[in-house]
Amino acid sequence: MSAVVCPTCHAPARRVALRTVKAMLKGAALRRLQPDGDFYFCASADCEVVYFASGQIFLVADVRERVFQKDAGSDAPVCYCFDWTRESLVAALLRGARPDEDIEEQVRERRCACDIRNPQGACCLGNVKAVLANARARS
Repeated sequence: MSAVVCPTCHAPARRVALRTVKAMLKGAALRRLQPDGDFYFCASADCEVVYFASGQIFLVADVRERVFQKDAGSDAPVCYCFDWTRESLVAALLRGARPDEDIEEQVRERRCACDIRNPQGACCLGNVKAVLANARARS
């Protein structure tokens, strides 16, 4: 089976649950949604497509949240459940805190709702760890 790719940028995409797509779409986009079929998330930073399915495309402008992978701003969300941005993660790291450990604890306690709050429909820890690793490498 071949990998699914974004119809616009042709980057590999990953499947995302319909409930995530429905939770993320703004009203006008939700009205266009045809809920049958498999939906996919495009993580390419250079592409405006967030979700797609057969014959359907939803762009950055169609979603309620800023999408971490598509927003390079320091105030862009990284952890949607516990309100961590790139900026707040780096600031915590500079204070000697371990925000990744805090988030891991919240996940262990089953307090996260990544499947609904995170546009990628999955846990943010990979993104959090990447932001922290990048900050450590720069300092």
